[in-house]
Amino acid sequence: MDCRPFAAAALLFGAACTQEAAPSPEYRPGDAGTVDHALCLLGYTAVPLREVTTGHHLVDAEINGRSGSFVLDTGANVTVVQQGQAEQFGLSGQSGGRGAIGRAALPAGAGVATQAGVDSFTIGPVEIRQSRVVMADMGQLLGSLSQVAGEQVAGLIGQDVLTEHRAIVDVARPMLYLMAEDEDPAPVPADRCSEAGEQAAS
Repeated sequence: MDCRPFAAAALLFGAACTQEAAPSPEYRPGDAGTVDHALCLLGYTAVPLREVTTGHHLVDAEINGRSGSFVLDTGANVTVVQQGQAEQFGLSGQSGGRGAIGRAALPAGAGVATQAGVDSFTIGPVEIRQSRVVMADMGQLLGSLSQVAGEQVAGLIGQDVLTEHRAIVDVARPMLYLMAEDEDPAPVPADRCSEAGEQAAS
C-alpha cells in the first residue's frame, strides 16, 4: 500500500494511508460486566466513532436538522463548523461585528472565528445543550483530513460539548459516551440498559 506523509499544522496529521472501513463497535449495554453496561447504569449514552488512519476519530452530528461528519478535538475549547459549510447547516454570523470571539483555542491557521446561533444540535440520539457554535475557515486542515477519511469533514467537536456532557472516549473500540441529562452521573434502572441493548441489536 502506498503511504504518503503529509502535514497539516496544529491538527498534527502524520503519515496516512487510504482509509479502510472498520466494523462498527458492538454496543452491549444490557450485558453485565461490560463497560457499556457500567456507563449505561450511570446514565451515559454511547455514540459510535469512526477512526481515521491518522488516529483521529469522526462522529456524526446534526445541526439545525442537517447532518455532517465532525472530528473530535479535545485540544479545541469550542465546537467549530467549517466556514465554507456554514450555509449547509443554516448558520450565519452575528451582525454588527458581535460575532467575533476573543479567546478560542483553534487550530493554527483557522483564521477569524465568529459565533452563530443554532436551533438544534444532536450527536447520535443525544440532544446537545448548546445554543451557539463557532464558524472559522479551516479549509486546508479539514481538507487534508477529509481526503484521508474519504468523506467530507464539516468541522470539529470541542471541549464545550465534551465538558457539558461529561464525555468519555473509549479510543480502542472506538466509542463516545455522553451524559444526555444535565445532572451528575447517578444509577439508573437496570431495565433501561437492557432496553437500550435490545434497541442496539435491532
